[in-house]
Amino acid sequence: MYIYYDKDLDYVEVFFKKEENYLAPFGKNEQFGEFCSEKDDSVVGYSIESLTENFDQLDFLTPNQKLSIVIKKYRIQLGKTQQEIADEMGIKLLPYQRLESGENNPTLKTLIKVKAIFPQIELDKIA
Repeated sequence: MYIYYDKDLDYVEVFFKKEENYLAPFGKNEQFGEFCSEKDDSVVGYSIESLTENFDQLDFLTPNQKLSIVIKKYRIQLGKTQQEIADEMGIKLLPYQRLESGENNPTLKTLIKVKAIFPQIELDKIA
C-alpha cells in the first residue's frame, strides 16, 4: 500500500495497486474520492480530504490500513524520517516501513511502541 499525505491540506491518497487510474466520487461525502483502474474500473485507492475531520467515517478501510495512515500522518507532522521513528521505537527500518505501508499486522508490543511515539493516536477509533 502506498500512502501520500499532505500535512498542509490534511489530505491523503491511499493506493493498493500502482496502475493507471481515474478519480471518481465515492459515497455521500464529497471529501472522499475513489481511484478506479482504467483497465477494469476496480478500486485501486482512495482520496480523503480533511483526514482529521473525516477519520471516523473511514469504515471502508481495514483497521490495519487506518493505522498505517495515521502513523504516516503523525510522522510527517513531526517532520521525522522513517529511520528516526524506527530508532525511537527500537526496531529496524524495514519492519517500520512495513508497518507504515500496511504490510505487517502489528503485535500488541508494536502497538504499545506506536502509542508511546504517537500518543495522539486513538487506537479505539482505528479498530
